Amino acid sequence: METIIVPVDGATNIKLEVFDFDSLTTVFSRVTETPVTEVDGLKYNCIGKECSWFDSVIRELPDMYKTVNAVAPVARGASGGLVGSDNSFVEVPGEELILAYTQDYPEMVENAFKILAGSEQDFFLETGSVRDFPGSLTLIKRFLFEEMVRPEVLGRARCFGTFGILLSGHFLGNDYIGAVIVAGNEHSYWMCHTGARNITEPPGTPGSLSRKIMSFSELVPHESYPVFKPIGKMPHEQALSLGLNRDPLVIPGGHDTCLSHIPVLSTFYHAFKDRAGMPVIHVDAGSWTLVAQIGGKVELPQDGYRRDIIVQGTVDGYPVVTARYGGGNDFRHIKGLMDDRGYRFGGECNERLLEETANAADCFVLPNINPLNHLTGPFPQIKGKIINEHVFFSDPQKAFIITNLTTAITTVCQIDAIAKNTDFPIVLTAGGSRDPYFGRLIVTLTGRNVYSLIDSDGHDVSETTSLGAAITGKAAYLSVHPYDVDVSGLDVKYRKLKPFSVEIKRKLNRYRERFMEEIKKESEA
Repeated sequence: METIIVPVDGATNIKLEVFDFDSLTTVFSRVTETPVTEVDGLKYNCIGKECSWFDSVIRELPDMYKTVNAVAPVARGASGGLVGSDNSFVEVPGEELILAYTQDYPEMVENAFKILAGSEQDFFLETGSVRDFPGSLTLIKRFLFEEMVRPEVLGRARCFGTFGILLSGHFLGNDYIGAVIVAGNEHSYWMCHTGARNITEPPGTPGSLSRKIMSFSELVPHESYPVFKPIGKMPHEQALSLGLNRDPLVIPGGHDTCLSHIPVLSTFYHAFKDRAGMPVIHVDAGSWTLVAQIGGKVELPQDGYRRDIIVQGTVDGYPVVTARYGGGNDFRHIKGLMDDRGYRFGGECNERLLEETANAADCFVLPNINPLNHLTGPFPQIKGKIINEHVFFSDPQKAFIITNLTTAITTVCQIDAIAKNTDFPIVLTAGGSRDPYFGRLIVTLTGRNVYSLIDSDGHDVSETTSLGAAITGKAAYLSVHPYDVDVSGLDVKYRKLKPFSVEIKRKLNRYRERFMEEIKKESEA
């Protein structure tokens, strides 16, 4: 079997997946916790340990999976590291560590960045990024931090690589400099809420701020590079040490959200030929519910920076307006509260209980109840809470419905903010696509056509990020664009989700009105 290896870096977990080259089906997967540490009060990602784990899993692969055509890493946004002239990571000498994007920066850095970036609205409309995102979420702020706080570290650096590029460098024989030189300005990464690009100009055009920060120009290559072009082959000695039967191509590590769009675009237009080239709303409902308008004219809401709307990109660097909400994070927090009380959180779709809950409209979970979500989403000023806890905790299944209602209504607010045209269909992926309520609530509340992906066995195709990386790896091997890769072997079909009844819709709209009243009260408190 010829295969594609996809090393996946995430904020919570890392995993290694193997895909059959011909069919693009997953044949192997292993997951572990993301290795992190702190040194002198700073948060770091342990990239050395991470790469060692990937290597160990590859060595243990069954022989039938070791004829590998391509290695296609995928990584979270906004993280990266400084590399010295000897190909070592220079931030903590002797340690293979890179600063985490969750690291907050000193107030003097934040203030200096605000002055350089100019008005929050102008910066948003030019770059599609939020000037006042904390820490490194606006990645270009990282360079200012290094200049102001760690000039001695910066002085040891030869180049800067985003996390995905550094993973690629590992599979090029730990040649991080070589990976950065070729692909260090990889499109799908630098387009993603970094503050470095001018989204009103052709892909790759630098923003005005990036020309003001000297270290960015010195450490990041100027030329853009697409994620679907190889940057080299794995050295033969490294392939032998991993037990591989050939020296696979290595491609740049693409950004997770940009890659997740590929399976949607690769299959949707085949399933709905009359919609070819027309906009699609991709709702990737995981830890972060990401609502992205793929295709069509890019229209940023003037106040988008106040409601967690950013611009990410396609693999070609074209802007994709994306609205965020930590729906899965809130769900996880509520599940923890239920677990603490010994309740089972979940259940089948109970329309009678849904109608009863919506009609009563006497209990609400306000968004951002998970502290991780504070200052994010469409209501960043809200620190979520449960209104009428005695009702909420009286029935675990009702609590599950109310949490679904919170996530669905908040997600619909983001959909309406970036895509007012209700003719644009929605494709739902990630954990939300498996939920018995979430998708149907989205259909009912928006009046749009909403679809989920299913495989030949009728199972939901919820994970599209790793699959997108695999498609990209196959495209690199075949020297074609990812959208030209034959994905028929996946046998993906689209299931149209059904709305709830007209009577339930009426009661849901009433519940939504009451929910928004509670949001308003909390905002004014």
